[in-house]
Amino acid sequence: MTRAMALDRAQGATGSALGASVQMVAQPAGPVIRVLAAATVLFLVYFGRAVVRYLTRIELDEGAIRAPGPLGARIPCDEVRSLRLNDNKTRSDRSGGWMQLEVRGTQRSIRIDSSLSDFADLAALAGQHALRRGKLLGECIRSNLAAVGISLHG
Repeated sequence: MTRAMALDRAQGATGSALGASVQMVAQPAGPVIRVLAAATVLFLVYFGRAVVRYLTRIELDEGAIRAPGPLGARIPCDEVRSLRLNDNKTRSDRSGGWMQLEVRGTQRSIRIDSSLSDFADLAALAGQHALRRGKLLGECIRSNLAAVGISLHG
């Protein structure tokens, strides 16, 4: 995960720096300045999100799932309302892409990307917690869990 996160941070920083430097050095016309400013802001937001993801850790135990970090969240296991595992494909042949696990509580939700090194273990634990709490896991989530090697019974 650190390689993908480092790439995200580098892309965000590079895009922001290029957008800002072109504005300062070239002194383009009004409409071009607005386009460059918008692109620079978008790259800054992308960079900020990458930094927040880098600083956030996911922790799961018998009592809660936590994401301590700059925008931290904590969801006690007894407040879990839903569990979703989305499969995001980037190619038309349905290969490539990533998965994202979303654990939704009464007030907050925590999203976990499959680029995380312990993703399969976290997804399995979250699924087991959901089953123990009486939450039904649909065929789609079971199929996506099976795609990362997780089989839940219940």
